Amino acid sequence: MIKLLRCLPPLLAVLILSGWSAPAAAWGDTGHRLVCEIALRNLTPAASAEVARLLQANATIRGANSRNLQYGWACTYPDHPADGAPPALARRSPLHFANYPRTLLAVTASSGCGVASQCVVTAIPGEIAVLGRAGASDADRAAAIVYLGHWLGDIHQPLHSSYEDDRGGNDINVSGLCTSNLHSAWDTCILQNRSQLGAGPSVDAVRALAATWSEAASDVDRALWLSSLPWQWSAESYAVTVRPEIGYCTIVEQACRYSAAQLVLAQGQPKRSLPIDAAYMDRAFPIIRQRIVMGGIRLAHRLNLALDPAYRG
Repeated sequence: MIKLLRCLPPLLAVLILSGWSAPAAAWGDTGHRLVCEIALRNLTPAASAEVARLLQANATIRGANSRNLQYGWACTYPDHPADGAPPALARRSPLHFANYPRTLLAVTASSGCGVASQCVVTAIPGEIAVLGRAGASDADRAAAIVYLGHWLGDIHQPLHSSYEDDRGGNDINVSGLCTSNLHSAWDTCILQNRSQLGAGPSVDAVRALAATWSEAASDVDRALWLSSLPWQWSAESYAVTVRPEIGYCTIVEQACRYSAAQLVLAQGQPKRSLPIDAAYMDRAFPIIRQRIVMGGIRLAHRLNLALDPAYRG
């Protein structure tokens, strides 16, 4: 782990060693809604009005769920696309994550999408380009703000910057307070448990928590978070992923192995199991909270830049 830290930018190393305890599933629906609700609270009036206008402009997204006229709910659309939607309005599965080689010590500007040509790192500037494209239709720009919101959530979920063979922890079983798999634990279970939102929280409950978390982010935090690019957001997530206490992998000979005995999870091999207890949640929840807040603040900044000509950051 020390060798891994030496390869990281100083800020990332500090965050890892401190447990990321500064004010702070990708996410399940609740996590995505929190990211986008936090973003709404940090938009300029002009950008906020444009988001509301654009959400009316895409009939496919609007028709998939009556609540998709609310940005926090529309941001879940890429996980629940309309039946028969065209490719541009489908799930776009490869873009929700980044898969890196297990021998990668730290994500850098040259890491790209790791083992693929497209990923969440490249998806983000793609949506921003649509928002800035002369002649782009309102329907296309509406899709861009929805998918951008979703990608900002995905890239801040640590296990969305991980490895292909175990599907970002989907093939690591968990037991105890969470009972599905490690990816699901980070997507949904820990957040629902520790935020006290529970399953299927109301609109008002999500908005209230988003307001509380957003207000807790200091001006210093915000300035630090905005001085970065999408590859660095993935680097932050990846740095969490390889922390020993996360239990996602075992560092052996410069590789983040599926287990001490297995570099990768091959077809037919037994899956590992990891207990999720109160102590694990105590370690994980502050990270989850901070990643959601960071995602929301960064999303607001990108939307303000794209939708408010007077915004200067």
